[in-house]
Amino acid sequence: MHNKKYGIWKTRYAENSRNIYEDWVRRGGEPILFSTERGALEYMHGIEMKTQGAFTEFEVREVS
Repeated sequence: MHNKKYGIWKTRYAENSRNIYEDWVRRGGEPILFSTERGALEYMHGIEMKTQGAFTEFEVREVS
């Protein structure tokens, strides 16, 4: 049976620019992965509370 992993996808839009940065949320260069979607959602909520940026979005995604 395949164990699902979840990560947090970060999208940052530059103000007044077309530049968009997208990547997994990382710690020490490696994506932070969770065994449950709930764990990823709770961690993401903490990041959102710290960031509170109008130009940054987070989303939990299943990692294949």
